[in-house]
Amino acid sequence: MTHPSRSRKTSNGTELVLRFITLGLVIAVCSCVSVPQDPIPVSPACSVPEADRAWIDRSLKAWRFASREIAGIGVVPNAQVILFSEDCVLRSENALSNPSADGVTWTASPHTGTVSVPDGSEVPAGVTSYAAGEEGARFFVMATPSVWAAAGIGDGSSLETMLVAVMLHEASHLAQIGPYGPSLGALIERNALPDSFNDNSVQESFGSNEEFAASVKRETELFMEAAAAEDDAVARRLAGEARRLMLARQQRWLVGEDAWHIEAENIWLTFEGAGQWIAYQWLIHPRSGAHPTADVLARFTRGRQWSQTEGFALVMALDRIAGPDWKRHAYGDGALTVPEMLDEALGSE
Repeated sequence: MTHPSRSRKTSNGTELVLRFITLGLVIAVCSCVSVPQDPIPVSPACSVPEADRAWIDRSLKAWRFASREIAGIGVVPNAQVILFSEDCVLRSENALSNPSADGVTWTASPHTGTVSVPDGSEVPAGVTSYAAGEEGARFFVMATPSVWAAAGIGDGSSLETMLVAVMLHEASHLAQIGPYGPSLGALIERNALPDSFNDNSVQESFGSNEEFAASVKRETELFMEAAAAEDDAVARRLAGEARRLMLARQQRWLVGEDAWHIEAENIWLTFEGAGQWIAYQWLIHPRSGAHPTADVLARFTRGRQWSQTEGFALVMALDRIAGPDWKRHAYGDGALTVPEMLDEALGSE
């Protein structure tokens, strides 16, 4: 559900700016008008369609439920939410940090085709969803369903539900920027990586290598088989086989001037795997999406982005073998990446 992520350097050193973008790029200026707290505000100069307003309310309720009950993230401080419809931008400094709708405050302002964001960027107001920022200033930007529908990307309740899942995926990255951001920043600085560095860098560099791609595919299949295994020993054996294939692939091709890809891949698999996992769990949870597990699982395992499909499979296998403790690292302290957590869980296997 995301592509690509970006980082940049400033004259003050390495300033990590992560972007996890869905299907496009967006954003622009604001002559903000203060408005009341919930329900979603309106501005005299612009209005958000009623269906979009209902979706925003549903999405934020989903975030509060998923961050608390599924991921254990809790609140995300210092994170601005920016949502926009065809002609209106809504901004909140506390929509993700408030444990309930009470006290959430918004501003509303018109836009004329672009939307401004906290890092100084201005992008076209089209189909997009991404999280970005640093530990002290994080933000989440997303087009409302009416924008996606106008672009021909579905409509009605199915589109709205899909976009709730997208929002959960991207918003969860805000909790990860703090713990994993310094490692990514150091990796970028150490290797003088370009602005084009992103969560698809391995795929972009090695996607045409048939053996490399075949290994990624097989690793992903084995991780998913491990996640589905009823017997613990079988689950561990399959996960161990997948992990050995991954390590062999990395040791064969990610060498020399490409060796930095190993650390990058491990971090991106953690970001994308955890993001996919929270969206998946919300969709199947009986108190939230309540969708049939088989239907949702099929969608999450047929993606075209390696970082998402293998990341999701890795997290599913890890969760099956080691239980939920992985979340304290992936969404919390960043002490280990998901592949490293799996190695720890498997021990010497």
